[in-house]
Amino acid sequence: MQCSLILKHRGLFEKIISFADNGNEETIYGWEQIISLGRELAKEQPDRYRQLAQDVRDDDLATIIYTSGSTGVPKGVELTHKNLISLVHSEAFYWDPRIDRYLCVLPLAHVFGRSLNLLMIGWGVSIYYWNDLKNVGAIFREIQPTVTVVVPRLLEKIYAKMLINIHQASFIKRKIGLWAFNLAGTKKKTFLQRLLYPLADKLVFSALRKSLGNKLRIVICGGAALDSQICRFFIEIGVPIYEGWGLTEAATVTVNKPGQTKIGSVGPPLPPMELKISEEGEVLVNGPIVMQGYHLNPEATAKVIDSEGWLHTGDRGSIDSDGFLTILGRIKDLYKTSTGEYIAPVPIEQALCKTPLIDMAMVVGDGRKFASCLLFPNLEVVESLKASHKQTHVSTEEFLNREFIQQEMEKLLNTINTHLNHWEQIHAYRFVLDAPTIESGMLTPSMKIRREVVATKYKELIDSMYSEENL
Repeated sequence: MQCSLILKHRGLFEKIISFADNGNEETIYGWEQIISLGRELAKEQPDRYRQLAQDVRDDDLATIIYTSGSTGVPKGVELTHKNLISLVHSEAFYWDPRIDRYLCVLPLAHVFGRSLNLLMIGWGVSIYYWNDLKNVGAIFREIQPTVTVVVPRLLEKIYAKMLINIHQASFIKRKIGLWAFNLAGTKKKTFLQRLLYPLADKLVFSALRKSLGNKLRIVICGGAALDSQICRFFIEIGVPIYEGWGLTEAATVTVNKPGQTKIGSVGPPLPPMELKISEEGEVLVNGPIVMQGYHLNPEATAKVIDSEGWLHTGDRGSIDSDGFLTILGRIKDLYKTSTGEYIAPVPIEQALCKTPLIDMAMVVGDGRKFASCLLFPNLEVVESLKASHKQTHVSTEEFLNREFIQQEMEKLLNTINTHLNHWEQIHAYRFVLDAPTIESGMLTPSMKIRREVVATKYKELIDSMYSEENL
C-alpha cells in the first residue's frame, strides 16, 4: 500500500522511488525494483557510472536544499559539487580513518549534516546513522563514536538529562554531583577548585563521559546559538565542543578547532572563505562554498548576493582581532516594541532554559508594549517534581499553577530581569504543555523554533498576556 506522502505529492514528480512499498505503477518504483534495474543497466553498460562521473563538472548543480524557513517561506538553495566538497581537504581536525567513527544524528536535509557526511566519506571514516534523538544516549554507548555533529538543542537535552539524573540520585551522590556540576560551570576557578578538579573527574565527570561512549574527541556544534555555560561545561568534563557557523546558502563557514578555540565565538573562517561585517553589522561571506542561487528565484538571489559575490547572511556579528566571529543574532529576530526599543530574544531564551524545569522558551515582544514569553516545560522534570511533592495525582497543568511553582518562576524572572534593560524585561509568561516538534512544523530540522508558526498557533494565549490589566 502506498504511503500518504506519495499519494499527496505524486503529481509533483515524474518518477518516485518509494521505501514504503514495492511500486505498482509506471511512475512509482519500489527500492528493490531500483536495485534490480541498476544491476541490469550495469550489465548492459558496464562503463556507465565511470562515464557519468567523468561528465560531472565542479559548477554543475549537485543538490537543492530548502531553507528551514524559521522566519518565512522556504527557498530552494542550489548547491554545486564545488560548494559541497570544498572543505573535504581541510585537515583542521586531523581525521583518522583508522580510529575515527562518525555518528550522524543530524538529518541529511540539514546542510551541516550533509557536508560533514560527505567529508567523512572523503576521508574514509566509518559512518553510523541514528535518527531517534530520544534514545541518543544508548547509541553513543553502543557505537562509542569519536566524532559527531550536533545542534545546540541536542546538547541542551543531554545536559538536562544529566542534571535530572543527579537530582534523582541518593543524598550523598546528589550533593557530590551538584558540586561537580557547579565546578565544571565555573569560569574562573580558585586554586582550591583546581586542586579538587581531579577528584570531581574521578567521581562524576568520568561517568558522564562514559554515558556518551567515552571516546569522543570532536563534537562540532552549529545550527543555532549555544549557551556559553553549557559549552564550557562539556569542555570541562572532557567532551571537546567546537562551535561552528554556517547556513544553507554557504554550509560551514567558520569553526573553532583544536588549539584555536574561543568559547562564545564560532571560530575563524575556514580557508579559503572570507568574512566581513557590513556597516549595518551584518555578516557577509565570500568564497567557494557560497550557493549558486535560489532555485527559480533570481529576485531573491539578487537580494542576498551582491555584485561582488558577497552573500548577505542575515546574521548580526562581530569579528575580533584574531579573526574569530561572534554571532549576535538574526537581524530579523530583533523585536521592536511599540515604544521603539529593540529586543534580542535568543540570549533571554537561553537564560530561561538554564533552569531544569524549562525545556524551551520563546520570547514575545514585537509590536507590544513589553516582553513576555511562552515556556515549554521539561515534562520529565515536572513528573519528578510531582513525585517529590507527593502530587502525582494532579494534572501537569494544575501542578504548574501551584503557588510554589509560581514563586520559583517569579524568582527566575527577577534574576534574569536584573541583567536586562527595562524594555527587555519579561513581565508575563504562559506555560505550554505541547512541546514543539519538527513534525508539528514548530521546529526547523536544526531544532530552532519557527517563531511565526508558534506565534500563530498560540495567538490567543499570547494575547492573554497583554490584556488591559497587564498594560
